[in-house]
Amino acid sequence: MNVAFLCLGGNIGNRIENISASKREIERLIGAIESESSIYETQAWGSDSQNNYLNQVIKITTKLNAKTVLKTLLKIEKKLGRKRSAIKNNDRTIDLDILLFNNEIINEPTIEIPHPRMHKRKFVLKPLSEIASSIKHPVLKKTISDLYKNNKDKLEVKLYKQEKVKTLKYICIEGNIGSGKTTLAKALASKLNATFLPEEFENNPFLPLFYENQELFAFPLEYSFLIDRFRQIEQTLKNEKKLIVSDYSLYKCLWFAEINLSKSDFQLFKKQFKIILDQLPKPDLIIHLTTTTKNLKQNIIKRNRKYEKNIAEEYLIALNNQYHKGLKKIKNVKKLNLVITNYNDKLESSSILATNNFIKENFGK
Repeated sequence: MNVAFLCLGGNIGNRIENISASKREIERLIGAIESESSIYETQAWGSDSQNNYLNQVIKITTKLNAKTVLKTLLKIEKKLGRKRSAIKNNDRTIDLDILLFNNEIINEPTIEIPHPRMHKRKFVLKPLSEIASSIKHPVLKKTISDLYKNNKDKLEVKLYKQEKVKTLKYICIEGNIGSGKTTLAKALASKLNATFLPEEFENNPFLPLFYENQELFAFPLEYSFLIDRFRQIEQTLKNEKKLIVSDYSLYKCLWFAEINLSKSDFQLFKKQFKIILDQLPKPDLIIHLTTTTKNLKQNIIKRNRKYEKNIAEEYLIALNNQYHKGLKKIKNVKKLNLVITNYNDKLESSSILATNNFIKENFGK
């Protein structure tokens, strides 16, 4: 296995979430994170931007070579919204650099290792020295600790003290039909020693009728779901002292209703939904599972529920759009998006690891 040290940083957008998202993508596409430094804040280096950077250094192990790692990091940057320009040291959502790769020295037009300016930058050396102080720079033959002590960079590098949410009481797992919400919610509840709150949808008498005659049964189905979900959530939050992990949220009532109801019925439903929603506390965290329509269809077939067999692909696509649109409108709730490319034996553990990392970074747990 190859060992690499990477620097992650950004100064626009949700800086913490961009760093967290980049780590999730690195673990998914490149290799395991073995250790990580604290997060530090500093002024923009080599720029007059007023947007301060957050930076972190991580150590990874990977089977990929240095060039492939770099290509993958560039893809992750693009996915997370980085827009490159001719302006040097411009603001960016995320910047992912290879600092060291084994003990290799590479000097080519498209890649330089060690990073050619790492020894000049205190915002790199401080977090790097935190997790790799005794490692020697392959070219300068000095330890990272010595390089940091003798560094002349004048920019102040401060430990970033993130505001922590005081309590983590209520987590919702959301996603389209067949995305694996219940599986993850059960596993996460077990891992966190939390109470699992499942949706009691199979007991709803209108559900099979809805799939037979949507026009006739859409409103009674959606309204009964709204009342049932409200009752479940309200009673559980009121009586349960432990952390709660649910495989649904009340918001899904609105998202499904907008697709299933006529415009006039939806306007009536929306008013009732708002009244009921205001009676409940918001979730502390919503985890959104996204995957391809093909995967959704396969999972629906696999679980073999008679009333789901004729769900159209267009309906799943419409629901997917509703989830993305609806989640964007929810304010003051932490959100974690987990992209599932395929369902496998390691999916559960990797999803829990990503969730645990997100909780630690955002809730201090």
